[in-house]
Amino acid sequence: MAKAYFTLMELLLRSHTATIVELDARVLRHLCGSLTEGLKSHEVSISSQCAAALEHLAAYRFRELSDADEVETAKPSKLADEPELFACQLAVLLHMIVFEECTNQWSLSRPLLALILICEEAYAAWKEQALGSLAAHPQRQQKLALAFENLMAEIPRGKQSNLDVKTRDRFTQNLSQFRHEVRTLV
Repeated sequence: MAKAYFTLMELLLRSHTATIVELDARVLRHLCGSLTEGLKSHEVSISSQCAAALEHLAAYRFRELSDADEVETAKPSKLADEPELFACQLAVLLHMIVFEECTNQWSLSRPLLALILICEEAYAAWKEQALGSLAAHPQRQQKLALAFENLMAEIPRGKQSNLDVKTRDRFTQNLSQFRHEVRTLV
């Protein structure tokens, strides 16, 4: 049942994102909550499907924000009214990639770049929490700070940010190195 549900979610968010994001806010929160739960699944096919669905949704929000910067009259979807909607997924993905054995790291990395770019404050908070956890070990804390810096190396930020293939591939490479470095520190 879960496989069928998350397959449907991925298909709907791939082809009908604009319609989905206009649903009632409670429904939208519930759908996002179910994607979060699916990401945590120990079944790789389910967590990968949820990551793909989340990638479509996060990329849609990223494009919305980019369009809003360019055109003042652009009407944002209901996602704009839910600023914390993606923060949970961002935290779950970062935790999974850094601290868990995940055989589908590539799939999980795909929505992560868009989530970081649309949830800068949530990413900064997660980063600060991770750095704070090593406060008693200044040398390791410094290495972790460098790992975070390298994670976003050569990734355009601000108005130059984009989700093109080159940027996504670069981020995925950075993420693999980041995961390796962090796992040696923690």
